This record gives sequence, structure tokens and C-alpha cells, in this order.
Amino acid sequence: MDLPRDLDRLEGSDRVLVDGFLRWAQAQGAHRSYVARHRRPWWRVRLRAPAPVLCTYMARRPPAFVRNSCGARHINVAHGLYPRQKLSEAQLAALAHWLNRHVGTEQGRTYAEGLTKFEPGEVERLLIPKLEDLG
Repeated sequence: MDLPRDLDRLEGSDRVLVDGFLRWAQAQGAHRSYVARHRRPWWRVRLRAPAPVLCTYMARRPPAFVRNSCGARHINVAHGLYPRQKLSEAQLAALAHWLNRHVGTEQGRTYAEGLTKFEPGEVERLLIPKLEDLG
């Protein structure tokens, strides 16, 4: 849930529901978690805009790259790829397809028994050809 910093922006039943949820979450100790202790205020997630392409980051296989055609906002279940230039739908689809064919486990970090993890920096360092060469 992506709540505003200023809860007074919420009106009527929305505010009542959010206040009730926050009271319940605080009673459960949510405000004492590591992540919440480093947020101001503790409940503010500050989700980014939906990434055009999502990437899995931990598995016993290469990462999967998918077009985020439904505009899902992600937290920590995937990495979001945000191209530095505007890309068409066809270019985004070609990019995801190319990445699925060319990114292997050797480009990430491998842990015990073959678990591969792709940190954000490793995804940033993936070499991607010119757009016209993606097809």
C-alpha cells in the first residue's frame, strides 16, 4: 500500500480504514522492522512508477524479463528496468525477448547449490545492443 506522507490528504472512509490498518500494523510491531525504521514516516513505501520491464532476481536459472503490460508496481519481488530513452511497445518487447535469450546465470552471483542472484548493479551492467539490433 503506497500511503501519502500526509494522511490528512485522505478523506472520509479511506482515512478511517487507513488509520485502523496503521493502528493494527503498529500493534503487530510493523513500525519496529528494519525497513520501517529507515522510512519517514515509517508507513511510507514511496513506490516508483511502474517499470516497463520487470526482471526476476533470484533463482536457479537465468533471470526472466517480462513486459510489464499491466503497469504493476513492484517492491522487492523483482527489479524494474527503466530505459533512459522512450521506447515503443515493440522495442520494449524486443528488449525483453533479447534479454531472455542472452542473459545467463554467469552474469549474476552464484551461491550454494546454484542459486543465482542478480543485484541491481549487475542488471545495470548488462550489455544491450543498439535498438535496431535487438530483433
